Amino acid sequence: MKLEVESLEFSYYKHPVLKSVSFAADVGEVVGIIGQNGCGKTTLLKCINSLHSPTSGEVRLDGVPVGAMSKKDIARKVAFVTQSAGMTFPFSVFDTIMMGRYPWTDFESNTREHNADVVYRAMRDSGTLPFADRQINELSGGEMRRVMIARALAQEPEILLLDEPTLHLDISHQFDLMELINKLAKDKGITILIVTHDIVLAARYCSRIMILKDKEVYRIGETEKIMLADNLRDAFFIETDVTRDERFGINVLIVGKDRSSEKE
Repeated sequence: MKLEVESLEFSYYKHPVLKSVSFAADVGEVVGIIGQNGCGKTTLLKCINSLHSPTSGEVRLDGVPVGAMSKKDIARKVAFVTQSAGMTFPFSVFDTIMMGRYPWTDFESNTREHNADVVYRAMRDSGTLPFADRQINELSGGEMRRVMIARALAQEPEILLLDEPTLHLDISHQFDLMELINKLAKDKGITILIVTHDIVLAARYCSRIMILKDKEVYRIGETEKIMLADNLRDAFFIETDVTRDERFGINVLIVGKDRSSEKE
């Protein structure tokens, strides 16, 4: 599914948060959205998912404006995994993932057996089958993130929006989760947008990068053409170096901060 965002603007109580944001994302892309705090990254995801109504501009899914679609129709195409799981009751992992079937509840063909099959595939694809019978309040942070992604996959989306998916995870789980995200994009053809503060992981795993600055798109394009020292210096006020790791066939971002001009 093709996602198009055209001249999108959004304000909170007349306070601008996004200004004239335009971009497109195609099937199977992993687009990393980076930028300093308050630049509008999460707000952009909420506008795409129709949780916020843009002040002006438009979001289209295969040419259809989301503003003309019902909430259920949007949920059948777009899934959103927020920073916080927001789950406090001791549901089982299976029942939690089954909640992702809610957009399809009014389809007569979706029998209990069919929904269970979809949930099973979501658990298989997300690596959550081994703890399907456990209570979610017993899970580690990494396991919980996989459950939330599995619940999103149970919606059978064509677009997956992830807000800080590696937040608070140890480095091993960060790599595991990003590997999973890339596998879903490649094998399932899901278009994935990731908001993240981890520019090192973004440089390694995202096929394209969007930098938001001053509420606008500062740069967008292929990762190797965007994750450059000048761009990151302008956006984050940091110094970076990009080296090639031939063992993995990837570029590695090395980050530091030039303190030579700071007062002691």
